[in-house]
This record gives sequence, structure tokens and C-alpha cells, in this order.
Amino acid sequence: MDNKQQIDVLIVGSGPAGTSTALHLLDQDPSWAERMLIVDKAIHPREKLCGGGITHLGENVLADLGLAIKPSNFAVREVRLVYDQEQYSFYGDPVFRIVHRAEFDHWLVQEVEKRGGHVAQGVTVTDVIERDGFVEVITDQGTYEAKVLVAADGSRSLVRRKLGWNDGTHVARLIEVLTPDNKETAWEMRDEVAVFEFTQLHSDDLQGYYWDFPSIVNGELQMNRGVFDSRTHTDLPKANLKKVLGDALEERDKNLGDFKIKGHPIRWMDLRGRFSQPHILLVGDAAGADPLMGEGIGMALAYGRVAGKAIKTAFQQRDFRFNTYKRQVMWDPVLLTVWVRVLLAGLSYRVKSPALVRWGWRFVGWVLRWTPWSRPDYVPVRPIRKTS
Repeated sequence: MDNKQQIDVLIVGSGPAGTSTALHLLDQDPSWAERMLIVDKAIHPREKLCGGGITHLGENVLADLGLAIKPSNFAVREVRLVYDQEQYSFYGDPVFRIVHRAEFDHWLVQEVEKRGGHVAQGVTVTDVIERDGFVEVITDQGTYEAKVLVAADGSRSLVRRKLGWNDGTHVARLIEVLTPDNKETAWEMRDEVAVFEFTQLHSDDLQGYYWDFPSIVNGELQMNRGVFDSRTHTDLPKANLKKVLGDALEERDKNLGDFKIKGHPIRWMDLRGRFSQPHILLVGDAAGADPLMGEGIGMALAYGRVAGKAIKTAFQQRDFRFNTYKRQVMWDPVLLTVWVRVLLAGLSYRVKSPALVRWGWRFVGWVLRWTPWSRPDYVPVRPIRKTS
């Protein structure tokens, strides 16, 4: 390619946030196919450390695009929340689905390409420079001059670092292992249940939970077991995640040393932070996800919807300041739940009194009984939009 290439929209990152942005632009107008490009250093299918849970929030974003999840997935029909001896469940058909991220992300990339979009894989961004009226993005295969740059490059976003947006304190931690179970050895698989245990909130300084839920890896079911620590309150002591995970596995007659530990950070939404600046938008984990439960995929898909609308408006009005983008993010039906969860995480993970937590637990269980989530037959996903 030429040494420098001008383009209207350059999307850095081909995960759910980046591909969702492209799909929403193409859904508005197929001519965007020749006006935008996705670049990513990875080549699909590529492994991505992630539990792979997609709630109805994400499925509904896809349904509005006319897409049903085609990659292999496991339907979870009960989510069980546990605190000490207290527990309650909510149900759905399904509550959420579990996918293998390598397969899911590859599918989304293929959907972009089916609609005429272009994805340049194996391209590494090395620098990002703000210019007058555009953003210069330097890669190992050439330079792009983009009217709009969409940073969809995850929690460790290179774009954020190059722009000097350093607010690394807003990062959650998690570690996980995969255990080779089946429906005979793991009741969670048999009964289609995901368990989230919050008992360690006070005994281990954990600002989060331990989880058990089925996972799909290369088409095979395994159990995904791990610990999420939101670090919502950075002034509090850090939990020893390996100890928390090891103790939980020991209760399940498993030894942490028998499994490979994987871990990664999750950037969570900072309500006071920046989501854009002239000619630049942040989406997905680069912008911020959910600190309460760590949900990311559905939020990433929703960011793409908001970014697509913002980009369309910017070109129509020839105004690339993106002054209202943050407000649009905050009031999107899906992303609205994120900042609500930010507030809930700040409250829930600060409370010290087990008695107060237990009271709150019982209150939530009582409220749940009056919602559709108390019914196993509840279908939270909208019908797939028909496309021509």
C-alpha cells in the first residue's frame, strides 16, 4: 500500500467493540464499506482470554442488526448468587450464552467482510499522533490519516497510552482456570447453571466474587473457574487472588497446581473520565466496562452502536469534536446499566458489615421474585430483525 493512506474512519481493534462499530455503520449505509478500515495485530481466529458470557443485552444488540449467534455456545438457564448461607437464583431462556471468544470474534469479523467491510489483520499500530483535522496512525505496514479514529483495542489500549490518557487505577483483576469436567462430573453443566459466590467479600478482602460456569473451548465443554476482583476501592487491601482461587478449588476437591492459571485486567468505566476528543472515540474495554460483575461483551457491542451513530452525525454535520459522545454513551439503554453498576460496585464493595450485606442480599432476593427473572420460561432476547 502507499506510504500514507487517507481514510474517513479507522478502527483499531477487531474484537466485539470494533466489529460492532463497523457493522452499525454498514447497517446505516453500505457505502461505509469503502470509507472505513479495521486494523488489528492479531490474525483470526485468535485466542482471547475471556469467560465468553453474552447476556441478553449483547444478544439484543446483535438481534437489532439482524444477527443471531451462530458460533457454538452453551445456554445458561439459571444464575445462582451465593453469600455465605444465603443464596438466590434468577432464570431465563437463557439468562446468558457462553461462547468461545476465538470463534465468536472471528464470526463477527466475517460478518463485517460479508457486508463489504475491510479488515486488515496482522497490522500492528506503533504510534498515534494528533494532527490538525485528522489523526495520524502509524503501523508496521504504513501510515493512515484518519478523519475519525475509533480505539477498540481493549483494556491495555495502545491508543490511550499514546494519547496520554493515563488512568490505570480503574482496572479490575481476574484469574481463571479451565478444568476438564463433563455433565457427569460437574452438576453446573448438567443443570445449565452458573454460580457466582460472594462469600469471600470480607474473609479475603475480595471486591468481587468467585465463579463456576461451563465454558466452550475448541468445541468442547469444560468448567471455567475463577476470581474477579473489581478493585473499585484502590485504598483497600488487595486480595490474594491465587489464595482465593486455590481455597475455592480445594472446597471442590481440586488442586490449583494441577491447572494453568490465566489472568488479565479489565478496565472499568470511569464516570469522570474521557470517552472522546476531537476526531477520536473510545469503545469497549478501551473506554470502560462493568466493575460490578465484569460483563464486557454485551457492553462492547453496545459501544459500537453508539459510536456508529456518533460517526454518522459527525460526517453529516462536519463536526468532529464529539462533544456529546459521552452523554450518548451514558444514556444508551445498555451502557446506562454500566454506570448504574459503577455506582452499585462503589457501594457494594465498600460495605464492611457482613450483617448489612446479608440484609441487602435478602432484599435483592425479595425484589427478584417480582421480576420476570423469577420464571424459567422468561425469554429476554428480542426477535431477530429481518434484513433484506
